[in-house]
Amino acid sequence: MDREAILAAVEAAGVVGAGGAGFPTHVKLKTACEVLVVNGAECEPLLQVDHELLYHHLPVVLEGINAARRATGAKRVYLGVKGKHQALLQKLKKRLASRSWLEIVPLPDVYPIGDEHVLVYQVLGRRVPPRGIPLQVGAVVLNVETLYNIAKALAGECVTHTYVTVNGAVSQPGTWSVPVGTPIEEVVKAAQPLLEPGTWTVVSGGPMMGEVENDLSQPVTKTTKGLIVLPRDHAVVARLASKQTLLRWAYSVCCQCTMCTDLCPRYLLGHPLHPHRLMRALASGGPMEAETAAEALLCSECGVCDHYACFMGLSPRRVNQMLKAKLASGHSAARFSLEEVRPSFAESQVPAGRLVAHLKLARWNQPAPLQGILPAGARVAVPLKQHVGAPAACRVKVGDEVQEGTLLGCMSEGQLGAAVHSSIAGRVTAVADGMVFIERGGSNG
Repeated sequence: MDREAILAAVEAAGVVGAGGAGFPTHVKLKTACEVLVVNGAECEPLLQVDHELLYHHLPVVLEGINAARRATGAKRVYLGVKGKHQALLQKLKKRLASRSWLEIVPLPDVYPIGDEHVLVYQVLGRRVPPRGIPLQVGAVVLNVETLYNIAKALAGECVTHTYVTVNGAVSQPGTWSVPVGTPIEEVVKAAQPLLEPGTWTVVSGGPMMGEVENDLSQPVTKTTKGLIVLPRDHAVVARLASKQTLLRWAYSVCCQCTMCTDLCPRYLLGHPLHPHRLMRALASGGPMEAETAAEALLCSECGVCDHYACFMGLSPRRVNQMLKAKLASGHSAARFSLEEVRPSFAESQVPAGRLVAHLKLARWNQPAPLQGILPAGARVAVPLKQHVGAPAACRVKVGDEVQEGTLLGCMSEGQLGAAVHSSIAGRVTAVADGMVFIERGGSNG
């Protein structure tokens, strides 16, 4: 298949970055690059999608890698996997030994090794500029599941399912292929929560960057990678849910110890981001200097500052989120200069095991083996926006009969976004709140 056919197939299938914000993959593949970096680092604790796909579906992922190479013109491919996964590394080395253009890179078990800026530096020794993208240093980074979906797209399969790890306080932790639009509650039930109803909640995403999801009727999307079941009174839940409280504390409590800056992954890479200065400026009560406030735009929101570094329980990350919202897009990346890598870079990275213990998650950090496809329930609610860009324009109406893979929404030519497809066969019962609601039944039920 030639380059144009690959791009067309990926766009038609609605492939987006599965491990992040959902950037449309066909757009990323249009850019020529020197190297392709495969992100198999599994950045967040307790999540295991990358590992399971590489171990059980390596031929499919490899097809996706080959297609991405052809589309981007990359001469070399680097596959980053944590060095602690010895069984997986042995399998990869055996299966990929004949491919001279592909290098397996064992990664340290630190957080946030899956962050694109950190990963590119660890793999290539190149530093992405502040607010920049890997392409600026000759690289395109793609997540393992994204490559899996690229391969499926070439076979004519749309993105109707997403792989999700369910872990935490459950008796059957695992990684399932879940129909997009499935209520979170149905996915969690498959893993059999250990706690009494009403005493647990779900963190959607990971314990560092995720959000507490109190409404379990909300749907799984293309970018949902983890659902972590935790007691309602768990420290991780309290911290993720206490946005306004943490902001109020920041105005008066910060002692300026600088730990949030000393351990900030972006600061360590040489980005001019100093969380403690932002906290100090906020506590002063006066107007914040524009140059100081603009540093918030460099924050990756990885959570090291609040979940790990701050012994007073404050959240520079939430402060940065607030400042970003106020600044919007008014500051250009050109105003930030890349500084030298900090001398403490190596020793200041956060060991994943220590982080899990610090978060009081060790007892819930269980293997989550691949469990296959989660049977679809009676209904799904498929969002028309599961990606960076504009929502897909709806192409169905109430009463329409659909099959798995039926196009529900698409983008206008030249518009940034991704197509959206039905994950089950049934009838459209509503189009509301930016979602298409589908129930099994009718002639397709």
